[in-house]
Amino acid sequence: MDVHFIDTSVFLNIINVPDRNQNREEVLEELSIISENGDTLLLPFATIIETGNHIAQNGDGNQRRKSAERFCEIIRKTIRNEAPWKYYGQQMTEADLQSICENFQDSAMREVGFGDLSIIQAYEKYKNDTPAINRIRIWSIDKHLMIFDEKLHNINMRN
Repeated sequence: MDVHFIDTSVFLNIINVPDRNQNREEVLEELSIISENGDTLLLPFATIIETGNHIAQNGDGNQRRKSAERFCEIIRKTIRNEAPWKYYGQQMTEADLQSICENFQDSAMREVGFGDLSIIQAYEKYKNDTPAINRIRIWSIDKHLMIFDEKLHNINMRN
């Protein structure tokens, strides 16, 4: 099983948010390939929050409304299990927040935000808690998140 955590940079392209959709063709092509392969796509809570914030601060009122409408329709499809991904909204514990806070000052200096750290934390938890993962990655356009791409097992099902 291959697992892809969707980052905000990718989700903004899927939703087609103006000035945040420069990689739309490539993202949609990759989404099609991932879906055809039957891979697991996960949409973290932080990606939803960050995407909503980008939409609310983007362009004129007309652009914001259109983007917000597309965003909400995609979230509704996610809730109804009609999207090619699943919502991954595992609650953050106090220990999770503490762990992120311990890394945030250094991360902020590298321009890695709190939301990105929570996506990385979700990635690590999923990787540790889920057996039989072949490959896991954070699907991102941002270089600092692209490094989270691991091949864990070479599953060979021959008898």
